[in-house]
Amino acid sequence: MKHTSKRNQKQAILEQQTYEHSLWKRLEGKELTENQFNFVSQCMTENLEHARHVENERLTFNSIFLALAAGALAFAGAFNSFIAFCIYFSLTMAGFLSMILTARWNNAFNRHLYYAQQCYKLLHTNLFGDGGELTDTNSHPESIKGLKEIPLYSFRIHKPVAYTKLGELMYRPRTKNLYIAFYWIIQFLLIGCTLLELFKML
Repeated sequence: MKHTSKRNQKQAILEQQTYEHSLWKRLEGKELTENQFNFVSQCMTENLEHARHVENERLTFNSIFLALAAGALAFAGAFNSFIAFCIYFSLTMAGFLSMILTARWNNAFNRHLYYAQQCYKLLHTNLFGDGGELTDTNSHPESIKGLKEIPLYSFRIHKPVAYTKLGELMYRPRTKNLYIAFYWIIQFLLIGCTLLELFKML
């Protein structure tokens, strides 16, 4: 819990520093000219497209890795212990590299989304005002910080609605955490297979 809190604090400091030196702070509260509006709108679009590209890249890479892992688990047993050990060990190392790459992709996705949100807020308030009805921005799961009404673009998806206590427990973890847990299960399976083949050789 301490680690999460420290990470959130660092993220908040980074976002505050970014905001203090940003163009959107300079333009906040001002009426945008047509050229400024087009520029900010294009920046928002580019950030959203880059976020989508990063998401597709991450999903494609991880799908390929999981297919390789499934193939190795199915066929490595047909080889002698040394070859099977090499296959499992290589995949285990590739799995750790894949987790590091995924963390980097997650970071890139979050940064592009954050910048797109800032551009959206600037455009939203310039066109429609701040709304002023949503006093507590944390009260609605699909709100974004600094905007007093729900945005037209869904930057934050609320968790699925649970109809039972079990559903409430299953839906509570964030998608990112479930994804990491799934990845660790695959890693532990590969580590287990690697160690088993090592013991067979000894």
